[in-house]
Amino acid sequence: MNNFGDLLTLFERYQTFAIATHVNPDGDAIGSELALYIFLRKLGKSVRILNTDQVPEKYQFLPYWENIENAQVSTDYCPEVLVIVDASSRERIGKFLSKNLIPIHAVVNIDHHITAKSFGDYNIIQTEVSSTAEIIYQFIKSTDMSIDAEEALCLYTGLMFDTGCFRYSNATPETHRIAADLIEIGDFAPDEVYCRVYEHIPLGKIHLLGKALRTLELTSDGKIAWVVVTQKMLNDTDTTLDDVEGFVNQIQAIDSVEVAICICELQDGNTKVSLRSKGRVDVAALAAEFNGGGHERASGCRINLQPTSAIKMLVESAVRRIKEI
Repeated sequence: MNNFGDLLTLFERYQTFAIATHVNPDGDAIGSELALYIFLRKLGKSVRILNTDQVPEKYQFLPYWENIENAQVSTDYCPEVLVIVDASSRERIGKFLSKNLIPIHAVVNIDHHITAKSFGDYNIIQTEVSSTAEIIYQFIKSTDMSIDAEEALCLYTGLMFDTGCFRYSNATPETHRIAADLIEIGDFAPDEVYCRVYEHIPLGKIHLLGKALRTLELTSDGKIAWVVVTQKMLNDTDTTLDDVEGFVNQIQAIDSVEVAICICELQDGNTKVSLRSKGRVDVAALAAEFNGGGHERASGCRINLQPTSAIKMLVESAVRRIKEI
């Protein structure tokens, strides 16, 4: 199944649903989940959203965010249908959920990443669109149901986030038309949504950024740059991994840099990685080497190694890919 008519038929057929997305959910993941949650509720369905990680504070202005459950440890929920959004593989929703959240009838996979795998019983994968939010928009528009103001706000947030506030090349003319439609439907101020997501920065995050930038290193040719965030830094600044979001963009802006890498030490000693590219290097393919995924210019992964070892492997891979250009 790769068409919206079949998806609607599936949704109408069953009564109980679970929705999940990738670990460390971003604006597109959360916005898409919530918009689909609202849509299914309007169909009269029983729906739960189960994520590995909690909703970052900056997205807690979205309607129904408090209904997103943190399900890292246990869940006895067995829905008829599991819908996974914005995750390039089933494993990306987290180790526990990927193994234990098993639906009775079907897994639906809705994604737009170029590294997306057809892991569902039903797959709707559109790599040419800006975001999963754009797919959800198209789907709802294809039905007899209208998009309401709450759905519009959720979808706009997803669209805004995954296009880098409409700065990235994935923001097509159609993306802008969709954004305009969502603004009209939702009657919200785009600048207020931007401020909610990008300009409510705690002081601790600024201190953390300063510490991270002091770890900045570059290859001899200046084409690869990386910073490291340790658990000690997080503790010293009273911050969390959520506060690291955006750090990689700071070093990507260096004029010589082709690939930017932000390394975060996890509590278990392993490594979370954010990757950015100016366009010549496909960092989605780089992330895929380490079972990660994302976009050609923005991707991520988790590596079961300490940061020092992870950096060495990532830089070696990035160097190799630059040489192949």
